[in-house]
Amino acid sequence: MRVPLLNHLMAWGVRLTVPRRRVGVALVLLNRDRQVLLLRHVFHPAVPWGLPGGWLNRRETPAAGAIRELREETGLSADLGSVVHIDGEARPDHIAIAYVGYSDQPEKIRLSPEIIEAAWFDANQLPTPLNPFVQKAIQAALAEERAI
Repeated sequence: MRVPLLNHLMAWGVRLTVPRRRVGVALVLLNRDRQVLLLRHVFHPAVPWGLPGGWLNRRETPAAGAIRELREETGLSADLGSVVHIDGEARPDHIAIAYVGYSDQPEKIRLSPEIIEAAWFDANQLPTPLNPFVQKAIQAALAEERAI
């Protein structure tokens, strides 16, 4: 490994042989009343309600991606908390990372064209059906919130 050419060849070998998966991020956004923001997405007709989120851009950190997606989809900003859930998803094949976040301006929502509707929900009145990842992320975020 002391030979630069071998280091270069090894880097290319890794690129060619190590599997890659897309990474998606989501944000469980809570307001002062511990309500969860859910968005009704244009591109998800079978399970329309979900969390703000999307795919990471090249070389973007998951935290930056979660904040960017929230801003793009709702115009909101948030104080980002910790990662509350990570899982592998099959359709499409990707790794999904969910953060908890807090908004102090929940009334200033400005929807992007890919979002039909946004609403704040009490934890015991969430719409159905929800994607299992979304359910687990919300449960984990609310459990963390209760522990604080």
